[in-house]
Amino acid sequence: MENTNIINAAIKGGNIPRNWLYCFNSGCQHHEECIRFRSTIALSGSRTWGNAVYPAALHADGSCEHFKQLRIVRQAWGFNQLFKDVKLHDAPTLRSLMKEYLGGNTMYYRYHHGERLLSPEQQAWIKRLFASYCYSDVNFDNSCEELDFL
Repeated sequence: MENTNIINAAIKGGNIPRNWLYCFNSGCQHHEECIRFRSTIALSGSRTWGNAVYPAALHADGSCEHFKQLRIVRQAWGFNQLFKDVKLHDAPTLRSLMKEYLGGNTMYYRYHHGERLLSPEQQAWIKRLFASYCYSDVNFDNSCEELDFL
């Protein structure tokens, strides 16, 4: 990776999910590029147990079924700009389809208010949805670059 100190600071300040799988397999040939292995630096010294990738996950060919590439992604939140130029008769349908895709009314508003961040894949799906209703060049209210823990 390019700058270990920047990545380590991002991991320590990152929003690691509560049920995250940590990996301690230092013998893995891909451990430096795996976010599961690299995220162990964020663990406090007082933590003595949790979810982990077992050594058996590392296969003879060097692959690991739990490998997750360390990557930085642009995540987004907020829907005001999305709906800015949407016709009044399209808005309820688009909002309803987004709510269904995102997991319901509560989750929709969590993404809208920035309590949850949209992954690049979710953003692409939403943009395709709007494009299917002939709305192109739609943007989210906010975005930031974060480590991809999802």
